[in-house]
Amino acid sequence: MDPEARIAIPPAQASSFRIDRIEVRSSYYNPPDDFSRAFIPAFRGRTDACARGQTVLRAVVFIHALDRGGTLLDDEGRGRLSGSVDLMDSRGRVVGRYPLSATLPGPGGDLAERRVRLADALGAQLCREAFVPGA
Repeated sequence: MDPEARIAIPPAQASSFRIDRIEVRSSYYNPPDDFSRAFIPAFRGRTDACARGQTVLRAVVFIHALDRGGTLLDDEGRGRLSGSVDLMDSRGRVVGRYPLSATLPGPGGDLAERRVRLADALGAQLCREAFVPGA
């Protein structure tokens, strides 16, 4: 998957979609763990607020270079996370792909809080770009 290859949902269709399932993947380890258990509810909280249509999509969030046991801090001590999300229809076709990136102004609390805040920020970015363009 080329995370820079953005595939935008046509604005006229954006209001018809909602996200039914969220999967978190990385290049190293994909089973549910503490990271995904913190990430998914925070990300879903954001996307549930902006994607309220009838047509269900599955969001596959790929986090680049994720060290799931790591601190999620950059070299300057700020919480940082980047990746991309593929929005897939019921047939498994990618109908949208969005590169995502979030940086907190500081460390963002302890690791559990940092995971939640970064997931929330990535979910908010997806809402702005896919479901509420121009907002």
